Amino acid sequence: MKLNSWKISLHAEMPQKIATAMAELGDRMLGTEYRAISYLGSQEVNGTNHAVLAEQTVLTGRDTRNVVILIFNEKPNEMTATLVGIERVVEGGMPLGGTNIEILTDLPEAVRNVWAAAFDGFVGSEVTPIALLATRPANGYLYIFAAIVTPIAPNAEQYAAIVIIDPRNERISMKSLLNTRAEGAFGYSFTW
Repeated sequence: MKLNSWKISLHAEMPQKIATAMAELGDRMLGTEYRAISYLGSQEVNGTNHAVLAEQTVLTGRDTRNVVILIFNEKPNEMTATLVGIERVVEGGMPLGGTNIEILTDLPEAVRNVWAAAFDGFVGSEVTPIALLATRPANGYLYIFAAIVTPIAPNAEQYAAIVIIDPRNERISMKSLLNTRAEGAFGYSFTW
């Protein structure tokens, strides 16, 4: 593992200190609520950083839902983990054709079919969906997923990504969720 790179843990349980800090966010962050979608992984930086993909609800007269990455830092000699960063990944807003945040970790058959059609014959990486995060009208619908990408190459590291599928135009785009990798931020798109 490269220095400061994220160790992805797709099906790992959230460490107890992180789960406790996550549960306490509602008391500390007035006006917002957070619900964990998936624990993504950790990196060793001044202790251990942990990344949690979460749904954020901003409580206003018209509640707004977003998808964010929460970064917690855990130091070995401290009793609690500290929230050190919030990065908005998908901004919600349904009026007038905006993004509809609709988080589904158990994908319906129609959504699984969209995923399967998009990645049929895809080579170079195994791409595993974590959740459908949102849909967006755009001459049909765009589907916005969180996924884990496992490159099929020697010494390649897994990474978490946002995957946007446009079935109408048969186009996929992918962008790293955790941009602190040694290679820096990456993104690309392709058609099938």
